[in-house]
Amino acid sequence: MMKFLLAGLSLLPIGLHAQNSFLVAGKIGSKAMPSMVFLDYYHQGKPVKDSVMLKKGEFSFKGTLSNPVGAVISVKRQGAKESAAGDELAFYLENSNITINSQDSLYKAVVKGSKTNDDDVELRAWQKPYRRIADSVMRVYNSWTPEQKKDTALAKSLGAPIRSSQAGYDKVTRKFIDSHPDSFISLRVFSEAELGYNFNPDTAETRFARFSSMLRESYPGKKLAAAIETGKKTNTGVVAMDFVQNDTTGKPVKLSDFRGKYVLLDFWASWCKPCRAENPNLLKAYNKYKSKDFTILGVSLDDEDGRKAWLHAVKQDGMPWTQVSDLAGFKSKAAVLYGVNAIPANFLIAPDGKIVAKNLRGEELEKKLAEILPN
Repeated sequence: MMKFLLAGLSLLPIGLHAQNSFLVAGKIGSKAMPSMVFLDYYHQGKPVKDSVMLKKGEFSFKGTLSNPVGAVISVKRQGAKESAAGDELAFYLENSNITINSQDSLYKAVVKGSKTNDDDVELRAWQKPYRRIADSVMRVYNSWTPEQKKDTALAKSLGAPIRSSQAGYDKVTRKFIDSHPDSFISLRVFSEAELGYNFNPDTAETRFARFSSMLRESYPGKKLAAAIETGKKTNTGVVAMDFVQNDTTGKPVKLSDFRGKYVLLDFWASWCKPCRAENPNLLKAYNKYKSKDFTILGVSLDDEDGRKAWLHAVKQDGMPWTQVSDLAGFKSKAAVLYGVNAIPANFLIAPDGKIVAKNLRGEELEKKLAEILPN
């Protein structure tokens, strides 16, 4: 759990504080058992771990940061293999005097002395009404029987409140970003609000420019700027970037080998359930349009240990089109080149090499192919 908490909090910018060090001091009830307190965070993309002995429920950490970061603090009894369930807290660590206090568990602790944490509390308050709606809708869905969940008409009845809550959530998030242009939290949620699955790089670039130069030039700011630039290079109307990877037999294959045809560049992996669920739709489209200058180039994001699983999935799902992989997972050169950090993802490329559509699924793919290919 800690790994995911840290990953979600790690993108924070260089601070605007005069203080150039941090002090985290806290008290957790009056725990007398010999216990250790651990402080974990990622700084400049690298993991950092510190620990101190808990004495009469009190602890403190000191250090220096060049930028605020997301952190997790946890308590573990000496000799125990795992932290006590729920006895950890995710918060923002920055160069200031931060206090973390709780009368019982660390999970319920109150954090003070950090502007970033205060901003996070404010944003969550803005988002709370829409989270409640979404949660209530999911409770209704989870209460249904398996037969009810298969009822498409019934499922559609939940669509309107979900869409409404998502629209409201997105609206207040963007409002927060606009009204807090110097906030570390604004930069973090910017990636969620603007750099989603199928984002518009031109719009994102305009909104990103509203941040202060300090935020834009920070470590995470530069990563966001790079993501926007990659998005511009993979936008519709742009010539698809060429790459070469080996196919299932070890033969090098270039994307440019498919010039003259419509090719769906499909990023997937054997372990990705949504990808495997989409494969029947790809197979249907392939069989229907393969005689009309359409093909698919599959790029697997399996790693070296997943080679057998990759080859087995290709055979099991009956995918007759060309499959390539450098078996490097999400570090695949092709995935990095195209800014792919979630799968399934695809790019429809025209015979002249230009990208004409992105992330087409199911009926959307067939509709687009019917539109551009001769009947």
